[in-house]
Order: sequence, then structure tokens, then C-alpha cells
Amino acid sequence: MKSILARLFKNNSISKVFLLALLSVSLTLLIGIATFWIQHEKQRFQSDSKKIQEDFFSIQKASLQQETQTLINYIDNERKQTRELLKKDISSRVSEAHSIAYNLYENYKHKLSNTELKNMIIHALRSVRFNNGQGFFYINSLDGIVILDPSKPSREGKNKLTLKDVYGKPIIQKEIEIAKGPGEGYTNYSWQNKEEQKIYPKISFVKIFKPLNWYIGCTQYVDIYRTQIKHKILTKLIDLKSNKHYNICVYDFNGICLAHKKTDFIGTNFWNSSDSTGRKIVQEIISRGTDINGGFIKYTCKIDQSENERMIFAKSYKDWQWVIGVSVNTAPLYQAIKIRKKELQNNVLTYIIKAVILLIATIIFIIIFTRFIFISSKSGLEVFTRFYEKAASESTLIDTSSLYFKEFKKLGELANDMIVKRQNTELQLNIETAYFEQLFENSPEAIAITDNESKVIKINKQFTELFGYTYEDIKGVVIDSLLSDSMKQEEANSLNQMASKGQFYEIETIRKCKNGEVIDVSIMGNPIIMDGKTIAIFGIYRNITHKIEYEKHLTEAKNKAEESDKLKSAFLANMSHEIRTPMNHILGFTDIITTRQLDERDKQEYAALIKQSGTNLLQLINNIVDLSKIESHQIKLNRQLISVNNIMGALYEKFYTMKNTNGKNHIILKVQKELSDKDSIIFTDPQRLEQLLGNIIENAIKFTMEGEVDFGYYLKDDQTIEFYVRDTGIGIPESSLKDIFKSFRQIDGSDTREYGGTGLSLTISHRLAEILDGDIRVESKENEGSCFYISLPYSCSAMDLHVKKEKNNPYNWKGKKILVVDDEKNNYNFFKTVIEKANAEVFWAQNGMEAVALTKELNLDVILMDIQMPVMDGYEATQKIKLLNPKIPIIAQTAYFEQENKEKVMLAGCDDYITKPISTSTLLASIHKQIGMN
Repeated sequence: MKSILARLFKNNSISKVFLLALLSVSLTLLIGIATFWIQHEKQRFQSDSKKIQEDFFSIQKASLQQETQTLINYIDNERKQTRELLKKDISSRVSEAHSIAYNLYENYKHKLSNTELKNMIIHALRSVRFNNGQGFFYINSLDGIVILDPSKPSREGKNKLTLKDVYGKPIIQKEIEIAKGPGEGYTNYSWQNKEEQKIYPKISFVKIFKPLNWYIGCTQYVDIYRTQIKHKILTKLIDLKSNKHYNICVYDFNGICLAHKKTDFIGTNFWNSSDSTGRKIVQEIISRGTDINGGFIKYTCKIDQSENERMIFAKSYKDWQWVIGVSVNTAPLYQAIKIRKKELQNNVLTYIIKAVILLIATIIFIIIFTRFIFISSKSGLEVFTRFYEKAASESTLIDTSSLYFKEFKKLGELANDMIVKRQNTELQLNIETAYFEQLFENSPEAIAITDNESKVIKINKQFTELFGYTYEDIKGVVIDSLLSDSMKQEEANSLNQMASKGQFYEIETIRKCKNGEVIDVSIMGNPIIMDGKTIAIFGIYRNITHKIEYEKHLTEAKNKAEESDKLKSAFLANMSHEIRTPMNHILGFTDIITTRQLDERDKQEYAALIKQSGTNLLQLINNIVDLSKIESHQIKLNRQLISVNNIMGALYEKFYTMKNTNGKNHIILKVQKELSDKDSIIFTDPQRLEQLLGNIIENAIKFTMEGEVDFGYYLKDDQTIEFYVRDTGIGIPESSLKDIFKSFRQIDGSDTREYGGTGLSLTISHRLAEILDGDIRVESKENEGSCFYISLPYSCSAMDLHVKKEKNNPYNWKGKKILVVDDEKNNYNFFKTVIEKANAEVFWAQNGMEAVALTKELNLDVILMDIQMPVMDGYEATQKIKLLNPKIPIIAQTAYFEQENKEKVMLAGCDDYITKPISTSTLLASIHKQIGMN
């Protein structure tokens, strides 16, 4: 800024500079005031625009919501009257038919025989049609014989007393009860269209005709009458509310327009239609409309070749799957904002005109005032002008008596002093300054010069590069208030006191940079002394971060290497002991059995010991292999839907037998199951879950001498199931808790440890918990016991993911019988849960032989056949079932996905093939396909 002003005023007279300064200040002030006025008006315009917009949308939103709710209330009211109107219609029709029959009977009962009279009444009512040909009359006798059925004349003369609707509700029996009881009344039942597989509700009205022991009835489909009501409502909606501001539209959930001001839109599907910006407006209307309370959408539409912005409120009428929307034109809002913007432009123009007039007046005043000042000071300025013209080459002094102003006299005296002193000091000062500046600035070390109070006087470029502070940042600031944190402040104060007393210091410590980074530095402080007193401190800073980190890494690497070597040595020694012990038993007792004559009892005892040692050795090898797979990320999971309760039961049976066999039958073993079998289904790998829990339960029994071992599970929250294993054993010291899950570690690693084992089981369990997307933790007190907790994802939501992917199940197999052939109960539970949602009856066979037997007993509709099973596999079972009944569809379900396996099962006679793991949608689609084909 200073250099710009210097160039601007260079070679100009004071009068011109003074004039320019005044003009600049005045112009800046006027521009500032004008800018303030304009900004103020702009802010007020923005505030007014925002207020107008908020008020407009607030009013319109309330209005649109009220209009939409009014339409929905109207639809709901009309809908509620549908059934009553239908009932009234059919009752009046039956009354008319009854009157016709009664009049014919009274007029001809003495003229015609009973048979002729009946035929006359039947003939009179047979041809009657109403409601667009959908309505007709029927006549039944009070013992269930069909007298008249215009829709199906083949039924006439047959007894339909056992006729039932789609839900098994008796139809004729109910009508006879009404006819014999009150004499007339309504019945409700449901009928199924076999072609569409759709169920339709119907309403009938019957009235007894006593002269012939008949009852006359009329029936109507509720949906047909409701469709007529819907059409009437849609037609009336447009006439009800539409005007030039508000428009009404109705869409079904598929995007088909049901009602609109533009009649040519009606019946068109707008689901994939887009506006000029690419937005699919109808999809957004349906999406927001199906929210619980509806929603608003702003969009642009074309009206009269121009873009027109509108706002719509949409809300669904879910019973009919309609979305009703009422929209309003937002053009009035933008018109109001446009008018306000015009007012702002006029105001700004007015302010500019005023500012220009004020600027001209100010310039005239400044010119007059400047001329007055210039004339008054011209003589003094001429003296100084001549002085400074010669000052560069001559040391001429100023005659101060020729100056008029006091300030000019003082300036003259100072100028004379300057001439005298300048010549004496100028040369030496310039030389010393050049030496110091170049040495200071070009030093490779970071240097800061401070006064005795540690306030910065000067820093070099290297200091800025090291700490990030510029001279402007740090000038006059106590240096350690920026570089030292609270922990190092006392150290910094002590060093400053030493230097201020004239003492040199050197130290390695840490300091903080401008960006917050803390670095290791070495600091050398050297006092600058003049006349025996310290006048400043010369500080040199060097970055030694890399040096410190290198030394630290060397130390850490050395410690880790030593610790790893110790751990692996201890582990190998332990492994050697654990392997050699069972091998010693195996080899020793094998040698005894093969080289000595032993009785049968001793042979059996030694063989049992050999088997037990072999089992222990195999378990040890399995642990080592599992840990190796886990560490190398080669372990594979077979996730499936499993019953946690079945896992708990299997573990209880296994370890109950194990503890009694190992001489711990005095220890109590408990299992707790919080959920029912149905709710205990989760999606995980059953083998790895059983291995994880089994390792911890085995450890708990091993380290428990007295008391009990309790294991089970509970729901921690909606997303997490938590397993626990609690014992009253020896416990774990608090100092060892942090290491129990680490590889190659045991709590007691001494040669005299009481309990054997490799210490791998908890490491494997910890890794398995992580692989199964869970975690494991432990709580323990020494000599009191331990409790391990394993948290895994809970899948009551797993059933939702695999069984309830669709909100409404599209399949209905009521009355169908489906056989699941699978030796795994968990697989059967999964199939049963999925299929029962489609209302089918499910049966279970655990092998192929049971499947063949059940096929003979039951009239099955579909068979789900597992291929690999005990007793009789799926191939043989399929062939035998097809010999018994070749029409039964069989769906193979297997874990093999190769093409050759698929061809093999299809050659065996299977009709379809699905591969495990089986998704819910694939299973349902395959069954539905076979039911539809048969």
C-alpha cells in the first residue's frame, strides 16, 4: 500500500497531493455511503422477497392441504355408502321379483296346474337382467334344490346344499336359514374367478316365497358396483374444485391418470413421463403422496407455449390405491417479487443521482480550500524545496528566520541537525547492516532474536519455513507463548531467564508449529551483550524430529523382536509338550498291546487311552490349521439360516457328556434360551458358531473345579444377539485380561503350570467372532470366575431379509400340500417358514424312504427334494416317487451348482433345480411355477 501511494504522489506538488488526498477520501466516503444505501436496499428487497415467498407458500400449502383433505373426505364418504347402496339396490330388485311371482301365483293358481304355474314364474324371471346385464334373479327350494339359475342353467334341478365359498363358508345353508327364520335378509360371501385366481366379495339378498316353498334371491359383486361408484366420484371431482388457480388430478399407484382437468390425459400412464428438466413428476407425486401425511412438490409445466411453475400437494387414498393432488400456480408470487425488484432499481438510480450531485459539490469545495492552504504555505515550501534540491550534493543549512510557521521552523532545525549527523554515521551503518542482514537471512538454521522479555525482534526465512510464522505474525509477541504448550512453558521461562542473565544454553525438547504440529527441536540460546548488559537473545532452532523418530523406532523394533522371540520360543516349547504327550501315550500303549500278552480288559483300556490321545492330538492339529487359515484369510464361511436353540441344545449334550467323562460330574452345567424356536433363527455359519462357543465352554469346564458353568444367549437390542459363557472357576488376573486373545500367549507360561493346552482356543474364538461380524469380550475376577460375551448380528431381521422381501405376499396356495425332504431340521424350518406365508400345508420327511411312504399316504402338490441324505438319497427317492405318481412335480435342492450335477438330477426325474443357499424369491418362484403348470 505504501509503495502504491509513493508512486502515486511521486514528482507531484503538495497542493496536488493534498487535492488528490481530499478527493480520494471524499470519493471513498461517497462510494462507501452509496454502497451502504444500495446494500441496505438490496437486503430489504431480499428480506421482503423472502417474506412474500414464505407467506405465499405458507398460505398456499395450508389451502392445498385443506382442499386435498376435502376431496379425500368426499371420496371416503361416497365409498362408505357403496355397500349400503348396493344392498338397497338388490333388496329392491328381489322385492320386485317377489311381487311378480306372487301376482302370477294369485292370478293363475286356480287356472293352471302346480307344475305349469312354477314354469310360468321361472320363465318370467329368467330373462330379467339389470345393472348392465350383470344382475339376475335365482330361485332355490328350502331343501337346497336349484330351481332357477340364469347364469348356469346346468345347475337347475341339482341339490347345492353343500355349496361353499372360497373360504369354506356355506352359501345355500345360510340363505335357507334366513328364509326360514326372518324370511328375508342379506348374506356375504367370497367367490373366486378360476382364470384370474382372484377372490371377489359378493352380497346376496333372499326372500321366502311361501306358496311354493321357495326363496327368491339376487346377488351382486361388490367390486362391480364399487367400480361404478369410483367412476362417478372421478367425474364429480373435476367439477367439484377445479378453477383457474387450482387444478385437481388423480393417479393410481402405477401412474395412470384417473382424473384431470385435461380430459385427454385420463387413462394415460405418466409413470415414465418427464418434464423439460428430466424430472419424472408423476413418480414424485405418487412417492410423496404415499407418505403418511402426504407431501408437497414444486414442478414446471407447459401452458400456452410457456413454462409455468406450480406447487402440488399430494396424498394417497390407500384403500383404492389412488393419489389425489391439488396444484396451484405460483406465478403471482414471482410477479410480486418482480414488482419489488423494479422498485429497488428505481431507488438505486435515485441514490446514484444524489451521490453524483454531492460529489460535484465536494470537488468544488476541495479545490477552493486547497488553493487557500497552498497560497498560505507556498513560501515555506519553496525554502524546503530549495534545501532538499541541494541536500543530495551539498550540506547547506536552512535559514530558519525566513520561515513563518512554527512547524516549518522546527522542521528546519531538524533538517540542519540531520545534515550534521548523517555524514558521520551513514557509511559505517550501511556496511554493518549489510554484513548482518546477509548472514542472518541466509543462515541454514532457524534464528530468532528476542528482547529480555522474550518478545520477538527479528526472525529469518528458515524460522518461517520451520514453524510457519511470518514476521508480521510474531513481531512483538513473546515467542514461547506461540511455540511452547502448557507442559513446556515452565521450561521455556527457565531458559529465557538463563539467557537474560548472560548464560548460554543448549537443549533438546519439543515445540509447536503454527499449524498445531509438534516437532522435536534442539535449541541454542546465546545472549547479545552490550556495555555489560544483555540487550537481546540470539536463538537457533534445529528440527531433530527424524532423528528422534529413528531412535524411537529402533528401540521399539528391538523390544518387539525380543518379545516375539520369547513368545514363539515358549509357544514352540508348549506345542512340543502338547504333541509329545499324546504321541507318547499312543506309541507306548501301542507297543504294549503289540509286544505283550494282555487280557481283553487291559486291551480295551489301553485302546481307549490310545483313542483319547489320538482325539486330543487331532484337536490340537485342527486348532493349528484353523489358526493358520484365519491368519492367512483363507477360511470360508457357509452362512445359512439356523436355529440358535438347536445349537444350544447340541452344545449342552456334547459338554454334559464330556464333563462327566473327564471326572467333573460334580460341576453343574446350565443352558439358558431366551427366544422361542421360531424367533431364534439367525443367518450365520453354524459350524463356526458352534466351534466358537465350544472353545469357550470347554475352557470354562477345564478351569472350573467347583460350582457351575452357565451358558446361553439373550437379545441385547433389535440388531444384536449376545451369547455368554459364565463359570465359577479360577478366573483371570486383571493384568492378564488384555493378553488372553493374543496369539502364542497363556496366562501361566511357566514349566510348572497346573493346566495344559496350547492357548490357541481363545485366539481362534476371537478371530471367529470377528469373521462372523461380531466381537468378544470378557469380565473376570481372580478366584471368583469369568464371563465371556459374544455379540453377533441378530436376524429376526434375517427372516425379514430372506422371507419378507415383499411387503405383501403375492402367492396364495391355500389347500396345497407341499413335502420338504431334508435331513437337516434347520433347512426344514426355513422352508416351512417361507411356504406357510403362502398359506400352503407343509410336511417333512427326513430321508428318501420317508418321502416315498408319505407320497403313498398324501395327495401332494409339490415335493422339495434334497439330494444328499442318509438311508435313501434324493436320486433314488425321485425315481421311486415318479413310478408311483409321475405327475407330482419334484424340485431338487442341492449345494452343488455344476452343470453335470444339474443334468444328473433332471435325468433322475426332477422337474426343477435350485442351488443352496436358496433365496426366498427363488424358492417361491420355483414352487409357483410348478403349481401353475399342474
